[in-house]
Amino acid sequence: MSDREHREQSGEESSPRPTARAEQETLQASILIVDDHPANLIALEGIIEPLGQRIVKASSGEEALKRLLSEEFAVILMDVQMPGLDGTQTARIIKERERTRHIPIIFLTAISRDQANIFRGYSAGAVDYLLKPFDPDILRTKVQVFIDLWGRGKRLERREAVIRQKERELLERASEIRFQNVTDSMPLCVLAGRPDGEVYWCNHVWKDYTGLSLEQTAKGGWLDAVHPDDRSALIAARTELIEGGRELVVEHRLRRANDGAFRWFLMRAVPENDARGNPAGFIGTMTDVDDQKRDREHLAEFKATLDATLDCVLMIQGADLGVCYANHGAVTQLGYTRDELDALTIGALQPEVTEERFREMVAPLQSSAEGSLTYQTSYRRKDGDEFPVEVLLQYVAFGSRGGRFISVARDIRERVRAEQALRRANEAKDAFIAAASHELRTPLAAAKAQAQLALRRLKDDPEAPPAKSLRTITGQIDRMAKLVEDLLDVSRVQIGRLSLEIARYELSALVREAAERVQALSERHTIELVLPDTVEVDGDRSRVDQVITNLLSNAIRYSPRGGRVVLTVEPEANHVHLFVRDFGIGIPPEKQGLIFERFGRAHGAKYGGLGLGLTIAQGIVEQHGGEIWVESAGVPGEGSTFHVRLPKSALVRAKQA
Repeated sequence: MSDREHREQSGEESSPRPTARAEQETLQASILIVDDHPANLIALEGIIEPLGQRIVKASSGEEALKRLLSEEFAVILMDVQMPGLDGTQTARIIKERERTRHIPIIFLTAISRDQANIFRGYSAGAVDYLLKPFDPDILRTKVQVFIDLWGRGKRLERREAVIRQKERELLERASEIRFQNVTDSMPLCVLAGRPDGEVYWCNHVWKDYTGLSLEQTAKGGWLDAVHPDDRSALIAARTELIEGGRELVVEHRLRRANDGAFRWFLMRAVPENDARGNPAGFIGTMTDVDDQKRDREHLAEFKATLDATLDCVLMIQGADLGVCYANHGAVTQLGYTRDELDALTIGALQPEVTEERFREMVAPLQSSAEGSLTYQTSYRRKDGDEFPVEVLLQYVAFGSRGGRFISVARDIRERVRAEQALRRANEAKDAFIAAASHELRTPLAAAKAQAQLALRRLKDDPEAPPAKSLRTITGQIDRMAKLVEDLLDVSRVQIGRLSLEIARYELSALVREAAERVQALSERHTIELVLPDTVEVDGDRSRVDQVITNLLSNAIRYSPRGGRVVLTVEPEANHVHLFVRDFGIGIPPEKQGLIFERFGRAHGAKYGGLGLGLTIAQGIVEQHGGEIWVESAGVPGEGSTFHVRLPKSALVRAKQA
C-alpha cells in the first residue's frame, strides 16, 4: 500500500496533520494557583507568566473547588497551610471527584517541612512537594512538563475525535451502500425525497420498471409514470406527507416501460426528520398489488353474485367449523346479521347433524375421495323456527392454511310439501289398486267357473265354434287374473307385506319345472340349463318359481327373433347364484334402473306387459335376503343377463303377512 493510499484510508489526505508548533499555538493551558496570601499569589503569577499560559488565582480551598466546577486546568499549584480547608484536605476532595482526579497537584509550603506532612501531601494525591524558598526555574520547568503532558492529551483527544468522525463517515457511507444494495435487491420500487418533495434517489427496480433515470425522476418525471387519473390524489397525499408529517398510504397505477401497461401499486411513504426533529425528507416504497387488487375485485363481484342468489350460501372453516362468510340469502333466510353468523358454527344452524356426524360426512371430501356431497337436513332460524333444506357441500383446500367448506342450501319447503302430497296420492292410489284388484278376483273367478261349466257341456263336440269361443274366453280370464294378481303382489311389495312361506326345497328341480313350462310357450326359443345335480335352499318355493318364470318369460319376450336362453345355477358358500342370459335386443344402460320400478319398461309398450314383473321379482328376492341386478351393453344381439343371489340358509329377511 502506498503512502498516499494509507493517508487516504486514514483520512490524513483530506485533513493535513498540523505541526507541533501549530498545535502548541492552538492549545493554551489553564493553571490554578491557590494561596491565602495575596503576595504569594502575585509572586507565583510572576514565576509562571513566562510560560504564556492562562493563570487562574484562588485565595482559599473553597474558592479553588468552585473554580474546578466550571473550568479545566492542566496543573494546580497549592499552598499547604490555609485557613478553613487546607491544601491537603482540598487535594483529597479534588482527587475524589471523577472529573478532576486526573489533574496534577504541586504542593508549595514554607512551614510543613517535616516528613509526616510531606507524606500526608503525597497521600492526598500530590505529584510533587516543594519547600520554600524554591528555585523559580525549577518550578517553571516542572509546570511546563505538566503543561506538555496536558497538551499531548488534548492533541490525542483531537486526533481521536477526527478518527471517530472519519469512522462515522465511513460507517455512514457503508450504511448507505448497504441500504442501496438492500433496496436494489428488494422487489419494490424505492424513492427518497427532500423536504421540498424533489426525489434525490431511486433504486434499480424503479429505473427498470419505469424506464426513468435518476435525473429524469428527480426533475419531476416520476409523475409521468403515474396514471393521469391518479396524479392529483398522489400529489395531495405527498403534500400531506411532507407538510403534515403523516404516513402516506395510497394505491395508484404505474406505467410499465417495456409494454406501456398500467399496473396497480401500493405506495407507503414515511417522513424523515433530522437530529433536531425538523423535516429532512421522506422515503417511500411501491409494491405491485395489481394481481391482489384484481383478485379483490373479482371476489367482490363473486360476493355480489352470491348476494343476488336466493339460496343460503355459507363458507365454513375446516378447522373449527365456524362460519366465515354468509351471503345475503343466508341473512334473509336465517334471520341473523352477517356479524352474528360469523360468530356461529355450522352445528348451531343444523341441529339434526352433530359436529361428529358432520365430520364423518365430509371426510370423503377432505380426502378428495368425493368431489361434492348432497344431503337433506333442517336449518334453524334465529327465532327458533326450523325449515327443511337440501345442502350441496364442497371442500376447497388452501395448503398449509387448511381448507374451507362451501355450503349451498336450498329451501325445499315447497318441494317437501309437494312430495308429501304425492306420497299421500301414491298411497291412496296403491290402496285403490289393492282394493280394486281384490274386488276383481271374485267376478273373474265366477266368469271362469261359468266358462268351464259350459265347456264341460260341450265336451261331445270340442271343436264346435261355441267351444272354441269358450276356450278363448277362459284364456283371457286367466290372463286377466294374472294381471290382477300382479297388481296385488306389487301393492304388497310396496307396503312390505308380500306373503312368504319358508320351507326347504330343491332348487334344480324347481328350475327344470319352470323351464319346461315356459319352453312350451315358444317353439322359436331354446332354453338351455346349466345346473348342479341338486342344491337345497330355504325359501318360498312358489315365489322363487314366480321370479324364475318372470326372468325366462322376459328373455323370450325381448328376443323376438328366437334363439338361445341360458339359465345357470352356481352354488356358493352361503348363497346360490342364478342368472338368465338371452341374446335379444338388450337394455340401454340409462334404462337399466327404470326396469325395476313400477310400470317401468325399457322399450315402452312395444313388447307388451305392464312393467310389474321385475318390481315383484325384486321384492321377492329382497324379502328372501338376496339381491337382483342386470348387466347389458344395450347392443342388439348381445342381449342381457339377469342375476339373482339367494341365501341357502333359512335365516332370511322374509316378512310373513
